[in-house]
Amino acid sequence: MAAPKYTFDASLAGFNISRAAFLAANPHLARVMAAAMVFRPNPDPPLTSSLPQTLLICRAATDTYPLRWEVPGGSVDASDATILDGVARELLEESGLVASHMVAPILMSPHEDLPEAVRAGLGIQPDDEGLGAEGLTVTFVETGNLWAKLTVLVRVRSTEEVRLTPEEHEEAAWVTEEQVRRAELPPAEGEAEGRRMDFVSDGVRRSILDGFRVYAQSISGEKDRT
Repeated sequence: MAAPKYTFDASLAGFNISRAAFLAANPHLARVMAAAMVFRPNPDPPLTSSLPQTLLICRAATDTYPLRWEVPGGSVDASDATILDGVARELLEESGLVASHMVAPILMSPHEDLPEAVRAGLGIQPDDEGLGAEGLTVTFVETGNLWAKLTVLVRVRSTEEVRLTPEEHEEAAWVTEEQVRRAELPPAEGEAEGRRMDFVSDGVRRSILDGFRVYAQSISGEKDRT
């Protein structure tokens, strides 16, 4: 599936290169991953809140890190003309959402002591994660090798319809920052409490939290320009 056409901010220009070129420049890495964070205004906010929501998806029970939550993403392929094309393609394949503009890279929020219930649900433990040498990716150990992951704040043409691939993901949810911090999904219709949300890794959780910071900055910057 080809990546849709999109524009991108200058902060992401270093990733407008092929997978081969990126790995050649970073020979300590075995693979490069690409992920996208998408936000929407809360469509039905309570009277006291209009907090934004971000899209998370839950990995299939038959996949690696089963039933863990993450943002849409996956491996950059040799067929992707650039790493940014990999971001757009993975977003389209995993959620059906079409990228229109790539706003900024997302890193990780500061490290914090995790509640035991959150730590127990992680697929990858925090000691195996860090920042890439270029300062714009998150690195982690997988299959005994070091992988890098670029996560990008992406604007899309529409957030109205999310389409999952059942073989890869069980469900999707739009969640607030506070729900990510509590590791709790919003309550389903008719339920008083939400379900626990286990993450692929603490780096994934911290990247999601950093995404809320980056999104807030992007909205503030837009208001300053108007």
